[in-house]
Amino acid sequence: ETHTPLASKVAVTIEVPVLFPDPPIVTPARELSGSSTMVTPTAHSESTEQTSGSIVSSLTMSPDLCMDDEGPDCATLRLGDEYLTTEAPRQNFLYSCEGPNPTAPGARESRITWINFAQNTWNFLQKLWLPAGEFTPAAGTYSQDITDKERKITFNNLPLDGKIGDWPMTQYPDLTRIDGNPGVPAARESSFVYALNPVLADKPSCLPLGTIGVTVNGVALFNAANGRGDDAVAREIVDVFGGHPAMTMYHYHFIPPRLDTEFLEDGHSGVVGYINDGFPIYGYLGENGNEMSNNDLDECHGHDHGHLGYHYHATIEYPYTVGCYKGIVSDGNRENTRPRRP
Repeated sequence: ETHTPLASKVAVTIEVPVLFPDPPIVTPARELSGSSTMVTPTAHSESTEQTSGSIVSSLTMSPDLCMDDEGPDCATLRLGDEYLTTEAPRQNFLYSCEGPNPTAPGARESRITWINFAQNTWNFLQKLWLPAGEFTPAAGTYSQDITDKERKITFNNLPLDGKIGDWPMTQYPDLTRIDGNPGVPAARESSFVYALNPVLADKPSCLPLGTIGVTVNGVALFNAANGRGDDAVAREIVDVFGGHPAMTMYHYHFIPPRLDTEFLEDGHSGVVGYINDGFPIYGYLGENGNEMSNNDLDECHGHDHGHLGYHYHATIEYPYTVGCYKGIVSDGNRENTRPRRP
């Protein structure tokens, strides 16, 4: 990714090709009653229980990112609940503009089987995910209009590649026992205007609830926490494609590994999105194709090297995408966020 200005006052629309692969293969084992979706039970799931004729089952997945010896161990990821701060940016932390709201909705802790609360770790490989199915919303849209100074991104918060889970989740009572999210994704056009050559701020700033950036497949990116201030990726049910709705607004709290498919010559991941200060976020791999961890990144979850300049990286550990804004965020982009589900 380069930041060389284009010719003055010449607008360019970038059409982004759909190059995203399917998510990791899920091995079928048992069918949910009344559904054609095949599921795999977790090793430490709750005992079988009949609920309105349904069979308690689970869906798990194993991305390639978790199947090698590099990076964090996906079976013992650090739970992010205690790593939210409103005081100052810190490495490994989410610097949030809002403190925890214990009355906000969220998953039922007593029914979460993939978190070890005694050790404050969680197991990505045992987490339950909403399966794919018949849900078909409107087509996703995403475009970039670039002038000599600005990058305007317009999108409708639905995946450009059409890959989305079988919402509403209320069709799956065994999942809604854990997370009662009633949302149904729908098209919601949004746009952000970023400096083509973003500038570092004098000091980092906090991240709001709601949209902190947008991925290149047209889905909004939220920070790592839910409204309660807890680790949203670890606790909440999202679909096998990596997203879930806040009311009608589909969004990600982490970068789905399936989006990390474009690489630079040395194996470094390509751009997977843009953060609201204008700096790009790259995928999971850094220089020479090495998987990134929090130890490789600063307090805002980014670093500066070579011709890429400053940029953020996705990691499989909390805070997953961005810990704070390293650059200057325009007033318009600060205001152009969306609420979480009530």
